Amino acid sequence: MDLMEVLSERSRLVDRALEEALDLNVQKKLYDAMRHLPLAGGKRLRPALAMVVADAINGSGMRTLPFGVALEITHNFTLIHDDLMDRDDLRRSVITVHKAYDEATAINAGDVLFARAFEVLTDLDCDDRIFREIVGDLARTVRLIGEGQQLDMDFGRQEHVTEEDALLMVKLKTAVLFETAAKGAALIAGADERLVEDMKGYGLNLGIGFQLHDDLQDIIGEERTTGKPRWSDLREGKKTVILIHALEHAAPKDRDLILRTIGRPDVTNEEIAQVVDVLNWTGSIVYAQTLTRRYAEKAKEYLFGLEESEHKDLLVALADFTITREK
Repeated sequence: MDLMEVLSERSRLVDRALEEALDLNVQKKLYDAMRHLPLAGGKRLRPALAMVVADAINGSGMRTLPFGVALEITHNFTLIHDDLMDRDDLRRSVITVHKAYDEATAINAGDVLFARAFEVLTDLDCDDRIFREIVGDLARTVRLIGEGQQLDMDFGRQEHVTEEDALLMVKLKTAVLFETAAKGAALIAGADERLVEDMKGYGLNLGIGFQLHDDLQDIIGEERTTGKPRWSDLREGKKTVILIHALEHAAPKDRDLILRTIGRPDVTNEEIAQVVDVLNWTGSIVYAQTLTRRYAEKAKEYLFGLEESEHKDLLVALADFTITREK
């Protein structure tokens, strides 16, 4: 099986189910805003992950579709709120919801998506015990994402943030949703307790590698492929692993350059380019690339409990894809 073909096929399935789930027209402005980001495209990696995990266990990937759609809706609701808090203008190469409509409508649209995710989840065909666990996991995941978002915002006001702090934020804000996707799929597929834990470990490490690669793409990627303005994290002063490494290893004058440049509303491209030069000189970009690969390899270690199959091979390939993709 070719990973890209499988992801494309799964994406089409999710797109159709997502359009159906969001086909609500009671309040036109609200529901237009609610659909704005989810229907603008996206990789659909979280529902695809759930499907492939269930297929790798016992071929039950299609049973996870309502769960996958709920994950995707949850993901998009958090992005709408995240874009508003970060004052971002673009997401997936389209205007962000709070810019296309207004801030109050964006907040409301995100809230409605949050509720809709749990409504869609009720279509899941599984026994009551598993359903209760999945509902609890999804609710917990949203809470942890909120905790991660608060850390992200707080870090912007702190001069000293450690790599451990940054990795905790990545785990909470991004990786827990991958963990929930993989665990939920294993539960739906009827996996035993040990395999469920293995799939959790796979999803968590996959998600950390995914976000670290995202942070790298903000610096070395192109806007036409990432769908976001280049260097937006540096402009906002986000304390990523890359930036933290540079602050710890830069010469005093270069460290001062970073601190007086990032997060400034009036910062120029030339000034940001100087910061990127420091990230290169300190080896911070290479360091982050190495760390990203380490998490991808760690994710693969959790697959040993799966029987050999084409779908297991896809999970191995997915770990590699998350840290090599361009968007």
